[in-house]
Amino acid sequence: MLEKYDVYLRPFNCQRTLHIYLPNDYYQSDERYPVVYMFDGHNLFLNSDATYGKSWGLADFLDHYDKKLIIVGIECNHEGNERLSEYCPYDLNSRYFGRVQGKGIQTLDWLVYELKPMIDQKYRTYPFRECTAIAGSSMGGLMAFYGVIKY
Repeated sequence: MLEKYDVYLRPFNCQRTLHIYLPNDYYQSDERYPVVYMFDGHNLFLNSDATYGKSWGLADFLDHYDKKLIIVGIECNHEGNERLSEYCPYDLNSRYFGRVQGKGIQTLDWLVYELKPMIDQKYRTYPFRECTAIAGSSMGGLMAFYGVIKY
């Protein structure tokens, strides 16, 4: 089951869409679940939301997977090079992209200190670190890797 709604991204004073996967029986049970936070959340579940029209098909996979979990997909900023800025934890100069002001530290701090507590309050999660994961690909993968190192 998928839920989609906007949340406030305080460091950048804007809204960001969450794409959340819940096990199909979530509202019929009282189970708690581990959570995976994933960057580029619009690409995870539905082709109609995906940047290039082809999603990862993650909901279809999880509907048949033997482990139940919650996925919190965080949609990226689609304006210009803002995705690069928000997903890069440091400043860089690139021949291809030009100057990128890294805002990844603020993005990750928002996820850890604001988004995760909100998700733990709204949903039945296992809130401890052993049941919390972070993932992504491309720049989202860089952010996930940075998150693992920092936290």
